[in-house]
Amino acid sequence: MAFKRYYGYFLALLAEVAIFYRHVLFERGYLFPWDFRAVHLPLASFLAASLRRGEMPLWEPYTYCGNPYFANIQAALFYPPVLFATAASNWFGADHLPRLLAIAVALQILFAGLCTFALLRRLGAQPGAAFVSATIYQLGCFFAAQAEHMGAMHGGTWLPLVWLAVVELRAGFRWFWMAVLSVALAMTVLAGLPQVAVAAFGSALALAVAMALFRLAPIRLPVRILVAWLWALLLAAVQIIPTAQLTANSVAKYRAEWLKTGGGIKLGALYTLILPNYWHSFDMAKFNGPSDITFLYLYCGILGLVLAVAAMCWKPGPWARTFTLLTLAATVWMLGDSTPVGRGIFLALPVNIRIGIHPEYTLPVFALGIAVLAGCGAARFLPARWQLAAGAIIGIDLLLVSSGRPFNTTSVAIEAGTTHDSLDGSADLAARLRSLTETAVPPYRFDMADAPYGWSSVGPILEIPTANGCDPMAPERAIQLRLSFAPGARWGTCYQVVNASSPVLGLANVRYVLSKSSVPLARVAEIAGFTVYENSRVLPRFFFVPHLQPAENLATAAHALHAADFDPAQTAIVEAPLSTAPLASGEVKVASYKPNDIRLETHSAGDGFLVAADAWYPGWEATIDGQPVPLYIADVAFRGLRVPAGDHRVEMHFVPRILYLSAAVSLLFALIAGTTIWREWPGAQAAPATAGIPAQL
Repeated sequence: MAFKRYYGYFLALLAEVAIFYRHVLFERGYLFPWDFRAVHLPLASFLAASLRRGEMPLWEPYTYCGNPYFANIQAALFYPPVLFATAASNWFGADHLPRLLAIAVALQILFAGLCTFALLRRLGAQPGAAFVSATIYQLGCFFAAQAEHMGAMHGGTWLPLVWLAVVELRAGFRWFWMAVLSVALAMTVLAGLPQVAVAAFGSALALAVAMALFRLAPIRLPVRILVAWLWALLLAAVQIIPTAQLTANSVAKYRAEWLKTGGGIKLGALYTLILPNYWHSFDMAKFNGPSDITFLYLYCGILGLVLAVAAMCWKPGPWARTFTLLTLAATVWMLGDSTPVGRGIFLALPVNIRIGIHPEYTLPVFALGIAVLAGCGAARFLPARWQLAAGAIIGIDLLLVSSGRPFNTTSVAIEAGTTHDSLDGSADLAARLRSLTETAVPPYRFDMADAPYGWSSVGPILEIPTANGCDPMAPERAIQLRLSFAPGARWGTCYQVVNASSPVLGLANVRYVLSKSSVPLARVAEIAGFTVYENSRVLPRFFFVPHLQPAENLATAAHALHAADFDPAQTAIVEAPLSTAPLASGEVKVASYKPNDIRLETHSAGDGFLVAADAWYPGWEATIDGQPVPLYIADVAFRGLRVPAGDHRVEMHFVPRILYLSAAVSLLFALIAGTTIWREWPGAQAAPATAGIPAQL
């Protein structure tokens, strides 16, 4: 498409996005709500700080006693828009990070609108009808309601390009469009929410099958899509392989126990197709919905819905039949266990597949399906001169109804949130907590007994470490450690302190506990309605123990750790067949402490065993006086190593070789994709919009 030919439509789409997110983009004190602040902002804050210090963002030391940042897919470390927006915050200032992330999201939504426009033009729709589709997708239910889920927003923006590439591949195996499809699918993975990637991959194959079924494409088209799947997975290997390793070492592998029969969008959400405020979603004080508010909003405009239904029901052409089938399939799947069919399909899936699927994240497929069908309806039932007016009416409707709602906009005046110097709006509490924890190197950790759960994940923003966290990829060993003083299920991700007298709390280097209610520890301060308690049984971050207790595996180690008589100051539980002979005590001095590198100076009269109360994970290596030594799993979650008598220099380095291997795979296939697109671009110019495609939509 030539820009000069359609620049009016493009500017209109740009204006729609800018107006829809005007508060977040242009007004001070507004930002995306909920998980954007509790999950994505802490992750981006750590990335920004690492780049500012000139460090590789590999190991995040502020939550769960440390965890592999690069392997956490939600961090979207390898997703270019997130990386650029985060890096830019170091230029404009850390306070601008939320807005820069929002700008990155808005630009991608515009990109999604443009690709939707191109898709409809490729199907043979007039520009006005294509504008209708683009408006509905970029302002409709998915992007309106999912602002808190930044990874979902990122991933959903690539879906129109995925479908466009599938349509282009109907005519034959074309390397340019294979490369484009593979890159678009890979981007849905790197975007940070694998459930949306699953929806994108699945919809690409489903679209190809539907096209073949209605004789719009040869039967071999689905095979081409499967080849693109493989290429995309290799492109995204830099994230997929490390995340697979983290999944194996995290509670994520138990997600099926939490999902039970599958989840999905409740049937009651369908009311909002016509009555957007049916569940009082526009006022959180009145909200009475049966589930998450962000999945109870399906409004795509009344006129848009009418056009989509008309395209489905009134003598549909082959393209309308194709997208009707795809949209109906997406609807059944996104409703999950709300329907017998969805429940049966989900429970029939293997557990390893089931844990990566949340049916509700098929919402972007449903939203784009409605948008495409509405464009088909506009093309068939409205004269060309009325199509643009219909697009304008739909745009105004969606702007008036959906913009500025609680699920896409919040204000710091309503929810203060956390910044580097303020904890839920209290600068005094943040300053006091920082002054208390920084009396040691590295700083002591803090924890929570009766405090907002959102505080569990703000360590990277405050740059104050905690033993807690709140992440679906929570390290399994960290959760098992917390179950010593906070009973719960093994699949849990965030447990507050219940038994503050547990010695394991001190083992985790937790010296201070925040709580509204009383805790059996010494009071230090009362600030902003919370009491700061001091744990006198805290152990140093690095210390020697006189005894070892071997354990066969995590289960036996956790059983020993949870025992009432376990004393971490005297005994280290080691998952290795080491001698139980008494060991010498020793002294430890921290020479240097960085997220990826630790340098210690030790002294002991005899052979000893050093416990490091930092999380163990594959990739951590140790040396003594420059010579490699084994690094053991100690006390379920931590690291330990044997240190000979005398004075020594002990170093620990995080060297995730799995990252370097997977990055090499991604780089190789990215070069192939880039070269293919570059070389094939001149010959990939699209034929006239109706060429080779049935005119009837």
